Amino acid sequence: MIALCIRLFPVFAQTPDSSQKANVPAQEEPISIELFAGNKGLAFEMIVSKQFSPHSKFGFFNVTDFSWDYKEVNQTSDFLSQSFLTAQVWRGISVAAGLSAMGSSTSPLTVRPTAGLQYLLASRDFVVIVLPQLDLTQTYNFETFVVLEYKPMLSKKWGIYTRVEGLYNYNIRVGFQEISSVYLRLGLSYNNIQFGTGTNPDFSGSNNHQVSNLGLFIKTDLF
Repeated sequence: MIALCIRLFPVFAQTPDSSQKANVPAQEEPISIELFAGNKGLAFEMIVSKQFSPHSKFGFFNVTDFSWDYKEVNQTSDFLSQSFLTAQVWRGISVAAGLSAMGSSTSPLTVRPTAGLQYLLASRDFVVIVLPQLDLTQTYNFETFVVLEYKPMLSKKWGIYTRVEGLYNYNIRVGFQEISSVYLRLGLSYNNIQFGTGTNPDFSGSNNHQVSNLGLFIKTDLF
């Protein structure tokens, strides 16, 4: 998937002018691809939110995260990918149903059917995504995924980029949170490229074991 994105990047990442950005549909955001390099490891994230046609109430949403550390021996990694078909019911609010896949170097990959709601607001300066969902099998995990972006322009090409992204996953059967994370980003944007500094604190288990990853990010939006 990463190789495919690299091959497609020169085609889709051509610089759009400000009028093109202003005309991005209100309920659709660009495909977001980010690479993060921190003091503990690397992380890749892709977010896709697209309608099947400009005026369709039906669409597709996917968030994929992959992270791994720098160890040459006993390297650890984590993978999460969630894909949904969405149907808009009222002003940016959609019902969502799909599959959630999660795994790591220490646990096998599990795939579960899941369903929930999605709220999406996308404009020139703001992106808001709120996705509460419930796994429909096994432990019936309840999860909420949130993205808040604020990216005001300073000039025709340059702007400020900020993002807060959160994930909270609660195991209903066992009765404690399995994993949660808060991604923080602060930097600049140049056309459709964003870059700067950030941190990825992750919390896991009933004792809230924390792992913080502080570093630099580069991100692009594919329209």
